[in-house]
Amino acid sequence: MKLPLSILPTFKGDKNKAIAFAFWMLITVFCTLQSIVSHRYNNYLIFENTFRNLIHQTSFYASYPVIHFDINHYGPVFSIFIAPFAMLPNAVGLFFWNLFNAVILFKAIESIPLQNKNSIYFIAIPCLITASLSEQFNPAVGAFIILSYTLLNKDKGLWSTMLIMLGTFIKLYGIVGLAFFFFVKDKKRFVIYLFIWALVFFIMPMVFSSPSFVISSYKEWGASLIDKNASNITEPTLDISIMGFVRTLFTGYGISNMVFLILGVLIFALPYLRLKAYSNTNFQLLILGSTLMFPVLFSTGTEDCTYIIASASVGIWYLISERKSWKTVLVVVAILLSLNLPLVLFRKLATQNPISLTVLSLPFFIIWILIIMETYRIKINDQRHE
Repeated sequence: MKLPLSILPTFKGDKNKAIAFAFWMLITVFCTLQSIVSHRYNNYLIFENTFRNLIHQTSFYASYPVIHFDINHYGPVFSIFIAPFAMLPNAVGLFFWNLFNAVILFKAIESIPLQNKNSIYFIAIPCLITASLSEQFNPAVGAFIILSYTLLNKDKGLWSTMLIMLGTFIKLYGIVGLAFFFFVKDKKRFVIYLFIWALVFFIMPMVFSSPSFVISSYKEWGASLIDKNASNITEPTLDISIMGFVRTLFTGYGISNMVFLILGVLIFALPYLRLKAYSNTNFQLLILGSTLMFPVLFSTGTEDCTYIIASASVGIWYLISERKSWKTVLVVVAILLSLNLPLVLFRKLATQNPISLTVLSLPFFIIWILIIMETYRIKINDQRHE
């Protein structure tokens, strides 16, 4: 029996886009108010404290138990990025921080050259809730990746390269935007812009502190990421990537990340063998979907709230794929698992059985594989979604 594709909304027109935007804003405001009322916004306290660290030249990566628990893992330039919010009272800053993340992701999805994008907005809702409740920067990370593609050839790649480098200097994930390099019209200028922006974001924190402090901070950042990666591997509830799923499924905590990464990169690279497809819009959008998936599926730092980055990828695949009703079933499974109900309803049992958490990665991984396969189904002259 075939399920109707109308299970997922396919709204059209500016009016329905406005409704989707209003719905996103209501969700974001509700989640933010819940965090403020319950005083549960530790992640935001970590973020806003980096601005004080910059001004006072204190370590970005030390522990500050009086202010927050856990430590920062973002690059030094993030302290400038968060500054406009950090200068506000915490509750107000948090409010605008969550709104910013939701709005920029919404606008990024809006820029994708596809029809019926409200399906993507709907698919992303569970992940948007999780990200908003965690005050995460991940919606902006997803937006940066999307915009680094949709702005690729605007002004000769100036803004695309800016977002690639900004995302890289904040959370490293932004580096995946280089996957779109083969679609660039002016490659030489694109590379020059990359180096210019890299220099700008490397030096920028020095304007507010000192070169020696910032250089030592980059060294600390590298060390903190290595430590974080090691702790995530041994703590299955902290790694909800496909790597974490395989490790919890087979209790293979000794499996090196390199094994997963080599296989992942090889699979990721397969579509690039279709040289004649590079100019095809659908092909490029599938590469965008694959790129959004990759850092989520192959990072030991992936949490449930990280899947907001990959959620747009699910929607892109859903709209482009010609597969029949079963694709709706797979999308619905991904949406339901994104709610992370085991952790919400049975936290103790879920943490004792991490497979119930890491299984979240499975439908996303399956969709990623199907995206790779779909790149070989695209006809070279097929531009229907353009």
